[in-house]
Amino acid sequence: MKSFRWVYIKYSMLMCFCIALLSFAAFIFTAHPLVVIAQMIEIFVLVVIASLLIGFIVGLSVSLYINKPLRSMSRSLSEIQRGDLSKSTTHESFKEFQVLESSIVQLASKTEEQSLMIQKKTNEYAEEKQHIFEEAIAVERGRLARELHDSVSQQLFAMSMMSAALYAGMEDDAPLKEQMAKLEYMAVQAQSEMRALLLHLRPIQLEGKRLSVGINELLNELSAKQSLDVRWIVDDLAFERGVEDHLFRILQEGISNTLRHAKASKLEISLKRVDDIAIMRIFDDGIGFNKDDRSVGSYGLETMKERAEEIGGTLKIISLKETGTQIELKIPLGNKEMNSYEEN
Repeated sequence: MKSFRWVYIKYSMLMCFCIALLSFAAFIFTAHPLVVIAQMIEIFVLVVIASLLIGFIVGLSVSLYINKPLRSMSRSLSEIQRGDLSKSTTHESFKEFQVLESSIVQLASKTEEQSLMIQKKTNEYAEEKQHIFEEAIAVERGRLARELHDSVSQQLFAMSMMSAALYAGMEDDAPLKEQMAKLEYMAVQAQSEMRALLLHLRPIQLEGKRLSVGINELLNELSAKQSLDVRWIVDDLAFERGVEDHLFRILQEGISNTLRHAKASKLEISLKRVDDIAIMRIFDDGIGFNKDDRSVGSYGLETMKERAEEIGGTLKIISLKETGTQIELKIPLGNKEMNSYEEN
């Protein structure tokens, strides 16, 4: 492959050599007749050497001068090829180079636009794929919840009622009465576990409703289906949609843990604003647990903590054996005005 620099030097030397020959020929025709041939040869050699040397120097200088912006534009194209679209040429010595520089800038701009468009399409595809995946999961979970509710949950309820009736009909000294009481207790516990599972599989969605409305619907449904004494005080506070979703999920997880593990008779829930802090508390009077025991509901608690951190809150868990458990979530509201809906 030919080098631009050496081609330029070669033609520069050739041009100087031709000029030297023409000058020497003119010198011969105008020279004095007494000039000897030896002197003419010596002059010819000097002229050739000088012309070639001058041609080399001139060609090298000019090629270096022209090659500098070419190298700059070559580096710019290499940067664009590697994906760095911030590079641009700055040499504007010649009109032709200005045209090339303008073309490179346009190429970089179009490449950047195409790159951004590809990223946008990729993100849209990933979001659409995730949305379809989540919808499929929700549909399947709903189907499983319906089947469990229509079959297993109803059978557990029937078992609980039949065992309670048999227990009530037995005489006090019947040898199987104690076993029947255990059977009734196990049926009730299985029902509680099933309701907690259904709450996970088919949770009540906010679906654009205010947080307080969603919480009231959830707790009203819980009160209707459980023998648990559920009490709540929920202020009608307004949060951003993402914060409301996380708060609702944390509450659902806390209720599910109570139903599955606490063996509680009372559940109290509150959501209030104190100064610039929103506080949500979940309290039950169940058996409690040791927080250092990672096998006791650790996954659900970790999920709740992660959700709290994602909305800038802190989750505190206090649990005592045979006393109960309290979960407290605090969310600093900062300088943002988070008024209740009634005040708006």
